[in-house]
Amino acid sequence: MAPASPKRVYGLAREKGKLVASLQGKTHRPGVSQKTSSKNQSGRSTKSSDSSHPRLSLVEFLNLKKPTGDFTVDVDGVAVALTSLDRIYWPKEKITKFDLLCYYVKIHDHILPFLENRPAILQRYPRGIEAPMFFQHDLESAPKYIKTKRMNNEEGREIEYAVYTNLASLLYLVNLGTIEQHPWNSTIQRLQRPDWIVIDLDPKDAPWKNVLTVALVARELFNDRGLKAFVKTSGSSGIHLYLPLQPKYSYQAAAEFAADLAREIASKAPKLATIERTLAERAKQQVYVDWLQNAKGKSVAAPFTARAKPKATISMPLHWNQVENGVKIADFTIKNGPEWISKQGNPWADFFISRQSLAL
Repeated sequence: MAPASPKRVYGLAREKGKLVASLQGKTHRPGVSQKTSSKNQSGRSTKSSDSSHPRLSLVEFLNLKKPTGDFTVDVDGVAVALTSLDRIYWPKEKITKFDLLCYYVKIHDHILPFLENRPAILQRYPRGIEAPMFFQHDLESAPKYIKTKRMNNEEGREIEYAVYTNLASLLYLVNLGTIEQHPWNSTIQRLQRPDWIVIDLDPKDAPWKNVLTVALVARELFNDRGLKAFVKTSGSSGIHLYLPLQPKYSYQAAAEFAADLAREIASKAPKLATIERTLAERAKQQVYVDWLQNAKGKSVAAPFTARAKPKATISMPLHWNQVENGVKIADFTIKNGPEWISKQGNPWADFFISRQSLAL
């Protein structure tokens, strides 16, 4: 079963054709005061000691109009400092950090089951997508409500990984500039046992129609093997295929199974698909069937995550008939994604009840 999300006290309602925040029995409090914050030496914001400013509810936060500066938001009783809300993250689209945070609030019930209790690989874009990005594995300091897991990296050095736990933790990490969410393939409860396999269909120079065709070839293979597979856009350039697993296999066993699947997909469509990693050895029309992200500590963009790409696209879970009908990556952004989900439903709603065993 998917991890249960805490019961929320707010929802999304329709008003004049738009999704707006609503709270049963309560109304938005106008004129809420702007919070101030201080920053420690690492640049992270800390809770303001000025108690004269009221703490915003999530509903009030969503209803802000072009906010500037810093606010503190109450997330299930946790005070989360959200800073520099007017900072532009997508310059061409004029999309701000506030817009990104609102997106994650609106879709958190859908994304959190794919994040909760998983170590996070942080890709931080604190100045937006056109400024330098940096990776952060070691979370040296964080508020008490942020869970961490101490593990050794490949070099044997101890690293304090951030762990996704709830909406408060997600918003904290997004506030650091973590536009994209990259969780491990396993939870901290069963760290050595991944609970999904992922295959990345990477087009590089291949046309998009070839990616869709290879995805459908893969679906046919999965069906022939009696495997349940889920499909999503990468939000970048390709398609991701997920197979939910019973968490009882080692990373090595899961990776070897993924490699076998990748080889068979490529063999069924040799003109369109390849497992050749070297670009010079690939034909331009071939889609790379990448199974290598199934190793321990590897990750791909999570379902529903925003991407640090033009137009603020998202990695959108799909129904298979959308692939058949020629879906495009640009169809889904942080602006239209929540409304599409509210109308069409979550295509991956039964992902975690579809965990399956492998014929190894």
